Amino acid sequence: MPVPTRKGNVKEMPAVNKATVFLSGKVYWAKVIGAPRPNYGGDAREWTFEFEPDAEGLKVLKQHKLTDRLKDKYEDRGRFLVLRKTEFNKDGNPNPPIRLYDGEDNEWDKTKLIGNGSEADVKLDIRDYGPGKKKGVYPVALRIT
Repeated sequence: MPVPTRKGNVKEMPAVNKATVFLSGKVYWAKVIGAPRPNYGGDAREWTFEFEPDAEGLKVLKQHKLTDRLKDKYEDRGRFLVLRKTEFNKDGNPNPPIRLYDGEDNEWDKTKLIGNGSEADVKLDIRDYGPGKKKGVYPVALRIT
């Protein structure tokens, strides 16, 4: 897709490489049910949760060179990702919420909250935006097992 530059020249935008991965682990601080919540800065709304991958999930993250995204700030927990999905995309169009399922692949009962430490599988889209840019990690679906 051609994109005009400041000088009026046109350059080709590189294609975005995308991968979809499935990880198992534990969920904490899940704010994914219902309407999006205000983000930390208070200037937008988002669905968010902390995800602590198991050993196999850590291997997948290492394979995709995402271990720099892991946080380690709790003594009683392992390393984790903070996963977010904003209410609107960069074009201002609404994003669909993170899909939620129970252990039998039925849609999650929205009257039930998700407890800290719940075992879960997460589906993530990983997008590589090219050299010098961080990869995007986007939650698509969450299955509480």
